[in-house]
Amino acid sequence: MPNVLDRRAAALAALLLAGIALAPAAHAQSLGLGGAGDTQPVEVLADNGIEWMRDGKRFVARGNASATRGDTTVYADTLTAHYREGAGGKTELWRLDADGHLRIVSPTETATGDTAVYDIDAAVLVMKGKPEVKLVTPDTTITATDAVEYWSAKRMAVARGNALVVREGRTLKADVLTAYFAEGNAKPQANKAAGTGNVETVDAFGHVTIKTKTETVTGERGRYNAKTGIATILGDVTLTRGTDSLKGQYAVVNMNSGVSTLYAAAPGAKTDKPAPVRGVFTPKKAEPLPGQ
Repeated sequence: MPNVLDRRAAALAALLLAGIALAPAAHAQSLGLGGAGDTQPVEVLADNGIEWMRDGKRFVARGNASATRGDTTVYADTLTAHYREGAGGKTELWRLDADGHLRIVSPTETATGDTAVYDIDAAVLVMKGKPEVKLVTPDTTITATDAVEYWSAKRMAVARGNALVVREGRTLKADVLTAYFAEGNAKPQANKAAGTGNVETVDAFGHVTIKTKTETVTGERGRYNAKTGIATILGDVTLTRGTDSLKGQYAVVNMNSGVSTLYAAAPGAKTDKPAPVRGVFTPKKAEPLPGQ
């Protein structure tokens, strides 16, 4: 019969979880609770109790539940920590499930949604929620209607379904967006997780739309380089600025200088005779002089 612990006895649950070794996960990031060689305990709190299911090899915390390790805390209505038998008789925490009113907080990132599964072996966090999942980093906000995956070892986040990246007043939208992070705190201090770092590049796939203060660019695929401020868009590209528009197959958009260039084909594309770039420019009517 599982033990049920109230909030006042949560310290006991923390001690129990402290004895569970986390499976190695290389390059652990601040939204993850696991890390290679990390021996910090996981403290679990819950208003409605914590169940220790020995047969199922899991802990279940219910009611304003939270799990904290180092500087990262996962909040949810229910948290389920799964563990297994490891080498030398040790046990390993290999998965954490969060359900209901999900919120993950670290010193540099915040994520919100409905549910999450953190696979410690793969160092992958998958978050879902309606109407959207949101991940906020120091310089970028990422949202999606289907899911946001956070890949710690690969230093990237994948947003699926009406995915949107907002950075410095510019937006990049697509069916799927993959954001790659620059190196953050490569050597974290004691008891502190490594920072994610700023977004370095973003790859976009399907129904790509880039919006700046003056123009909108659409296409099939794209890449944005945050360091240079340059975005490249490929496949049935349309650039619209006011009532003027350009159509081509490849575009280079410099978001810093405001200069955009369209081409008939991408560099190195194998095509005999690409269709020419087409532009439509609508002259504005002259404003009437006073008294006319």
